[in-house]
Amino acid sequence: MRVVLIDDEYLPLLRLKDILENEIDNVEVVGVYQDSMQAYKQITSNPIDVLFMDIEMPGINGLELAEKIQEVAGDIEIVFVTGYSQYAIEAFELFAFDYILKPIRVERLKKTIEQLSQRISNKPIIKVKRDSENSIIQSFNQLKVQKGGTESETLKWRTSKAQELFAYLLHHRGKTINRGILVDLLWPSVDLENGMQQLYTTIYHIRRTLKQVGLDAVRISSRNGGYTLENSTIRIETEEWEEQLINLDKLSDQNSTEHEKVFYQYKGDYLGDYSYLWAEGEKERLKRLWINHGIGLIQFYRKKGDMQAAIKISMKIQQMYPEEEDSYFELMMVYASMNKVSVVEEQFQLLQTKLKDELNVLPSQRIIKWYQAWKGKSC
Repeated sequence: MRVVLIDDEYLPLLRLKDILENEIDNVEVVGVYQDSMQAYKQITSNPIDVLFMDIEMPGINGLELAEKIQEVAGDIEIVFVTGYSQYAIEAFELFAFDYILKPIRVERLKKTIEQLSQRISNKPIIKVKRDSENSIIQSFNQLKVQKGGTESETLKWRTSKAQELFAYLLHHRGKTINRGILVDLLWPSVDLENGMQQLYTTIYHIRRTLKQVGLDAVRISSRNGGYTLENSTIRIETEEWEEQLINLDKLSDQNSTEHEKVFYQYKGDYLGDYSYLWAEGEKERLKRLWINHGIGLIQFYRKKGDMQAAIKISMKIQQMYPEEEDSYFELMMVYASMNKVSVVEEQFQLLQTKLKDELNVLPSQRIIKWYQAWKGKSC
């Protein structure tokens, strides 16, 4: 087991080194540092198994250093050795492999080494390149991942904050989001210092989750006081759907099947199973794209006289968005052209009831005027 030790205090550093080298077997101390950044350079160029380090250090503290190391070496296990019990217990219990309070007790350290040895020996060798190149992150309704041709699996996060932070960074992929903005978004009632600690911990768990599911191509980097989600090969479901929609040629007899295929690939709201206020704009934008595309298909089939195809599309929109009045209106016009008087009236009554119950509004004037005009002709 190759380990590196970091502590700005010389005597505790020397004590830890002495115990590991002289009282515990199968441990090789390959570096001892009082300077955090010097240690960082060494660790990133010479991989190790375990990093023992203090929390409170000048310049860059232990939490910040751990976060930087995880960006480039996510397999390194981290053990905090600290005199601050409140940090170790409250802030880092989920973050680190272990925490040890100063002064160091030999038996306590031996127990940690035993657990580390078991963890390291049991680590699976993960081959992720093939999966990463053929993976897609699904973002209709829930966040899921599909690798290769396998079934989709829901991403399992340690906390709801980790899920939302990943979703937010994915939503803003390629952009650097300031740490302060992320703290305000996710921990608005927490002071900045504790909020930053929560943020570092959550980023750590996101990186580990991505690695565990084989999404190494999705990287979260730290730069300019913020975080950037970088994605080189993973595909995003909603992004691909929109690209397919935009790239469709003008609707015609020759490509109507292709248009229908894209229409039915829409599975639901963008991140629709979560109540993220920041996602509402994108959710509504994609929803409108889909509905407008569907209305175009309905009108195309109605003009062609293919009423069954028009009804099918209309019913799909109603099923997805029962409050969307244009789907009722299109169905009313379809059924009117088929001389199905009772069904036209039924659609109008359904629309009135739905809007009244859900939104406490009436149908738009254009629909009311059309219905009244049609009613006058049909009587």
